[in-house]
Amino acid sequence: MKRLRAFGLISALLLAAFTGRQLRQSAAAERDTTETYEDIYYLPPPAWLPVFSLGYREALADLIWMRALVYFGEEFRERGAGRHVFDYGEAILALDPDFRRVYRWIGMAGIYRPNAVSVADTRRAVGFLERGVARFPNDGELAWDLGATEMYELVPMLPAGPEKDALKLQAATHMMTAARLGAGPAWLVLANATQLERLGKMEQAARHLEEMYGSVQDPDLRSQIATQIAAIRGRSEAEAFERANRQLDAAHRRDYPYLPLGLYVLVRETPSTRAAMGSEDTPP
Repeated sequence: MKRLRAFGLISALLLAAFTGRQLRQSAAAERDTTETYEDIYYLPPPAWLPVFSLGYREALADLIWMRALVYFGEEFRERGAGRHVFDYGEAILALDPDFRRVYRWIGMAGIYRPNAVSVADTRRAVGFLERGVARFPNDGELAWDLGATEMYELVPMLPAGPEKDALKLQAATHMMTAARLGAGPAWLVLANATQLERLGKMEQAARHLEEMYGSVQDPDLRSQIATQIAAIRGRSEAEAFERANRQLDAAHRRDYPYLPLGLYVLVRETPSTRAAMGSEDTPP
């Protein structure tokens, strides 16, 4: 009798386990067929996050950064609007404003999303890049991102008028900064000058080209820069400029070839420096 009861109990348990498994599989299948992707943002306001971090601000910023990257990938997979990209950016920067990569990421993710992007969203992305440039003024990549986003993303969205012209000049200024800092594509110097010419800033365009001529190493690009200077300044001034730079290059190779050209220009001996040093051959 005891064995019969034990057998019945075991059978009942096995039946319950099998039935439970079947129910779980059925529920999971039902969930998979009815579940829809939701664009939900779970974080509290950015001002609260430093308190919730318990002093581990950078660590929490890293965790949110990883979640933001996953979120952005999910939005692309689901063809979502990605409307919380900026919220994640604000949250991370509230914890770690020196998280340089986030400024550049928001500048990209805020614009290049699966669905159409509004002028307001583009302005907001530009705003993040402006904050990055203000915090890292010597970062050429951030300057390039800001100028290029303004020139090639925001400017085409605006109607013709003073605001559009002012933004073009502002974008060109940022891209000139990027060129001076060695960032951006090789054609940036020429593109900057062309844009300034279109805006009627002929003197500024010529000065930018002349400034960059000495720092560009590619002979073909230097030739193109000289040609564009000639078109702006006039052939006589351009030839005098090229002649002076050939003399500078020859003196550089002769005197201090191991120094970068920009540093050589600062330290090379001139009549004024000889006078300051009290050299015997200082002219009266």
